[in-house]
Amino acid sequence: MKTDRNSDDGGIRYESVFRERWRDRQSAATRPGELIRQQGWVDAGLVALGVLLATGTVAAGTVSVAQTEALPAVTDGTSVTAIPGSGTPPAQGTAAQFRDASGTTQGAVVVEVTATEVKAQLERPTSAPAGELVVPKGRQRLINVLLPRLR
Repeated sequence: MKTDRNSDDGGIRYESVFRERWRDRQSAATRPGELIRQQGWVDAGLVALGVLLATGTVAAGTVSVAQTEALPAVTDGTSVTAIPGSGTPPAQGTAAQFRDASGTTQGAVVVEVTATEVKAQLERPTSAPAGELVVPKGRQRLINVLLPRLR
């Protein structure tokens, strides 16, 4: 809505009443030097984000995850023979899993460990002639898994 006023020189001048009221409200709401007025939830959200970041960092530094190693293996009924990988071989009695080419897994227990082979006993016979014997390798901190270059 516009109003008309007579100016000193006899012409008609138009002003926006709504724009003038809006400017008055905006200038009254801000303090001097304040460009943008932040809502209260912005500060609370930033604090919550900082707390979550700190909690995640602490958790990643203290939580550890299990590492496994897949050894190439051949089967004969309920027996699995695998070639040991690099590092320390699994101990006798260690729980393991046999995974065939289709991805089917079943439980196994390591029964014998030598320098050249690892033998395990399956829970039930398998028809797959070859696959992988998945054995535990150890544990590693989560932060080292997520950011390996920080070691």
